[in-house]
Amino acid sequence: MVISKNYRFLLRLAIAMSVATAVLGLLLLHLIGHHAQFVPLWGQESMATDLIVFSLGFGFMLSWTATKMTRQALQQKKVLPLHWHLKSQTLIDRLPAHTLHRAFMLGLAGVVLAGIMLLLIQLKHIEEMPYQEYLVLFVMHAVSLAAIVTVMAVYRALGDQIPKHAVVEQKNPLG
Repeated sequence: MVISKNYRFLLRLAIAMSVATAVLGLLLLHLIGHHAQFVPLWGQESMATDLIVFSLGFGFMLSWTATKMTRQALQQKKVLPLHWHLKSQTLIDRLPAHTLHRAFMLGLAGVVLAGIMLLLIQLKHIEEMPYQEYLVLFVMHAVSLAAIVTVMAVYRALGDQIPKHAVVEQKNPLG
């Protein structure tokens, strides 16, 4: 079974972004190092603070990076553009065309993902979690965030209109 260029690109990028996000997230948690043996759900030094700030920041960076890499791959003809018309109005089509605006919106989508997870934890009446279990939860969230944001950013970037370098024809001054 042959996988198309676009799917191969998407899989490679999503896996690379997921691994990098998980590793950087763990390094960031160890660098901050403000958690005791148990991590509370809410508060200044809590799961909520870590997950929401991480999701906004990394969601933004993941989207920006994935969009730039996809546009570069489009220009180098490593992937094929999608011939969508934005009239279909799917969620991905409604993302902004400007890279920074899109990155901000996908960063907010990461915050929504974190918020849903925090509310589900609260519904289970968990007020605090052992630090080692929190690390596993954090890595699972980081991988999910990276995969979701990367897929959305790549698909939107594949539908972008890539500006082509204009070739200016010069008139022959002699004729």
